[in-house]
Amino acid sequence: MRIALAGVGKMGGAIAERLRAAGHQLSLYDVAPASGIESAPNLVAAASGVDLVLLSLPDAAAVEASLPDLLVARPPVCLDLTSSVPAVTRRVGAELEARGIAFMDCPLSGGVAGARTGQLTAMAGGDPELLERVRPVLAAFASNIVWAGSLGAGHAVKAVNNSLSAVSLMATSEMLVLAAAHGIPESKAVELFNAGPARSQNSEVKFPRDVVSRTYGAGFTAGLMEKDFATGLEIARSVSVEVPFMAAALAVWREMSAEIGSGADFTRVHAVVAARSSMGSADSGRDDVSLGVLARALASINLLAAREMLPVLDAEGLQRERALAIINASTGRTEATRAGGAGEVDHGSLRFAGELADRARVWAPLTTLAAGGVPS
Repeated sequence: MRIALAGVGKMGGAIAERLRAAGHQLSLYDVAPASGIESAPNLVAAASGVDLVLLSLPDAAAVEASLPDLLVARPPVCLDLTSSVPAVTRRVGAELEARGIAFMDCPLSGGVAGARTGQLTAMAGGDPELLERVRPVLAAFASNIVWAGSLGAGHAVKAVNNSLSAVSLMATSEMLVLAAAHGIPESKAVELFNAGPARSQNSEVKFPRDVVSRTYGAGFTAGLMEKDFATGLEIARSVSVEVPFMAAALAVWREMSAEIGSGADFTRVHAVVAARSSMGSADSGRDDVSLGVLARALASINLLAAREMLPVLDAEGLQRERALAIINASTGRTEATRAGGAGEVDHGSLRFAGELADRARVWAPLTTLAAGGVPS
C-alpha cells in the first residue's frame, strides 16, 4: 500500500522500518525530522494520493493540529497510533468522517523494542470492519491486534493500561529496593514476586531484563509514561470517577520523572528509589518474613490501582471483559487485573512494609500512601 506516516520519532521510525520491510511504499512527515529522515515539507504533501495515513504523534494536541492538513489531503483512511484522549479522538473522527475519511484510533503498547520486532499490541477503537481492512498493515508491526470498542475506546484502554503499568513499576521498584535493604538478592525477590499475587507484566519482563541487569532499556520514556498516566486521570475526571490513590501516584511519578529527565527510560524510576534510599540500618537474614510481607503489600498496591481504574473503563462505556482481555495481554497486566479487581487489600502487610521501609530508610512513597489509607 501507499502509506503516509506522520511522526518519525523513535517509535515512528521503528514502525517505518517494519512497514518498508513488509513491502509498503512510504511517505514520511515530521515537524522536526531527525538526521537521515527524508520528510515531506508538510502533512498535506505526505498524505496526498496515499491509501492510508498513520499518525504517530506526541499527544492529542498534535493530532488536532493535523486535522486541517488531513482535510485538505483527503486520504481515504486515517489511523491514529498516538496515545491520545478519547474526547479528542471522537471530535477529530467526526470531522474527518464528515468529509468521507474513515478514522480509527489504534494506540500501541510494547515500546520501541516491540515495534522493532513487530510484537506490539494494537488497541483499536472504531468500526470493526475497518479494522479488518487495515489489519494487514498493522500486522507489519503488531502481533496482537484487538478491537476495544467504539471510536476512542482504544485510547481509553491504552491510558488505563499505562496508568496501571506505571503504578506496578513504581511499587515493584519500592519492594525490590526494600528487599535488597534486608539482604535479600534481587533475583530471589523477583522470583518470589512472580510466584504469586504480586506478579505483573513488569515483574515478569522488565525487572529481569531491564532493572536487575541495570540496563534500563525498555524503550519507553518517563515523560511519555507521565503523559499517558495523566491522560488516564483526565479520563477519570471527565467521567466523574474518583481516583485518589492514582492521583497521588501520578504526583510521585512526576517527581521521579523530573529527577531522571523526561527522555530517560521509564524503568529508571527504580534507580530513583534506590538513590533516595539510605539502606543503612536494615536487619538482614529475615528473608521469609520480609519477602512474604513485601509480596502481599505489592499485590495490594496493584489491587488498589485496579479498583480505581477499572470503573473508569465502565464509565467510558467500554465492555469490561473485552478491555481487561486487552490489558491482560499488555503491559498493565497484574494479578489484580486478571482477577478483575476482586480480592482483599492486605492492610496489615501494607502497614508492616511501610514500617520496614521506615526502619531501612527506603524511599517508598506508594507503600506509604497505600498504608496510610488513601481511599480506593
